[in-house]
Amino acid sequence: MKRLMTSLMALAMIASVSVADEAASGTEKACSGKTCALEGSACSGAGCPIETAMSKLPAMTYLVGTESTSCSVSAEKLSAEHNVPVKYVAMKKTFDSKADAMSALAEETEQFVSTFVSTKKCDVSGKFTVAGKELCCEVMAGERAEIAKKAMDSVEMTYLVGTEECSCPNQAATLAKASGTEKQFVIAGEKTCCSIDARVRLAHAKYKAAVTALAKADAPADNDEEESANL
Repeated sequence: MKRLMTSLMALAMIASVSVADEAASGTEKACSGKTCALEGSACSGAGCPIETAMSKLPAMTYLVGTESTSCSVSAEKLSAEHNVPVKYVAMKKTFDSKADAMSALAEETEQFVSTFVSTKKCDVSGKFTVAGKELCCEVMAGERAEIAKKAMDSVEMTYLVGTEECSCPNQAATLAKASGTEKQFVIAGEKTCCSIDARVRLAHAKYKAAVTALAKADAPADNDEEESANL
């Protein structure tokens, strides 16, 4: 009887480990390059290439005295508690004005996205780096850059004045002046009335489109690696 109980307990432990392993592998599989790039994918977390890429974008931080935070709400609370003004940090510079910091952030973000799709060659190794990947072949590097640029070009900013939407900034300005209605910028379905914020949002949307397209393009390579590992 004792042997039977011991055997059953051992089987239960093996089964629980197997279930845990399956759950873990399922999570990793859900965040592979292929599934992560699919529309409607719920992939998230450290294993998600798109989320990882988005976390690398420049961001504004807030400085209150000697305390730094990335949360504007926390910054305001610290400011009220210590009676110290909030300062804004962008491009490794500290600004007293949030508007100036936002302008710097927009410039930094646009430069980051532009650099991301630029092909760089290492004089020492002779290898090419583009869109976060190092390649030996210049042709392949060019193809990768083209995938990213094409995806970025598909993202556009439109304008909304009242209920009328257009893609021309001059037309939007004319409509706003004639109607007395504020012009809004529309990027990837999101609206903002701030032109600087619109620049940041547009850069983010273009970057996300690029990394998503690259994740899809890299998916076959991921599958080949999985198949080779299973042989």
